[in-house]
Amino acid sequence: MADYRIDDLAQAAGTTTRNVRAYQEKGLLPTPTRRSGRALIYDDTHLARLRIIDALLQRGFTIAHIADFITSWETGKELSEILGLQNAVTDTWGKSQEPVEIPRELVETFFGDTEEHQVDGAQLARLADLGLVRLDGDTVQLTRPDLLETFAGLSAYGIKLPGLIDLYAAVEARLEDIARLMVVAAKNHIVEQHGEGWLPDTDAEIADTTEMLERMRELGTRAVRDGLDQALDQVLEAELGDYLEQAAHRRAQQ
Repeated sequence: MADYRIDDLAQAAGTTTRNVRAYQEKGLLPTPTRRSGRALIYDDTHLARLRIIDALLQRGFTIAHIADFITSWETGKELSEILGLQNAVTDTWGKSQEPVEIPRELVETFFGDTEEHQVDGAQLARLADLGLVRLDGDTVQLTRPDLLETFAGLSAYGIKLPGLIDLYAAVEARLEDIARLMVVAAKNHIVEQHGEGWLPDTDAEIADTTEMLERMRELGTRAVRDGLDQALDQVLEAELGDYLEQAAHRRAQQ
């Protein structure tokens, strides 16, 4: 189980330290019992609770409603026993990577850009908006280093960073549409089976709902991976055919 200081916990949960302290004061988040010096040490159960709070806030619940919800939930069953479902709903399914931190002045070197085409602030801002980097003063954290290394490798062929950012953003938008289709389908199934606002009460219901969500995820990832492989083959064959036809016509005119 990971350990977090309050700043690290807030960053992992996508919130602020001020909110973390406010949730503790209102009884939504338990105060940790462990310390390192004067600093409180949080763990994954606190992170899971923050993600639940954030999910409920985004759905329009008030702090008072969330407090009642958590209290009634915990009196019937300890929140830790529900984490199987919570993890399936709120934990990230994407594989996380250890960020790589580099000085700002080495960004151009990383991406292989020449003096004629430097990585400017606008490009870094776009990468940050896409979640690929975090900007912190004189340093840049690469949050998806493997992907950004692929960007850097393509730059060796003369493909510039702005074009790669445009391409990635377009792909990301389509993937978000696909993800929304899968998640909405799973939500609609739960509503059809149990009605609006249903939550599992028994271990069997938790396990069944978690398994359904995992299978929906598996369907989405397989459909995207296999479908993209086939589509790439088909489009490459068609585009290559058109390109070779144009090349042959050009040579015939020479």
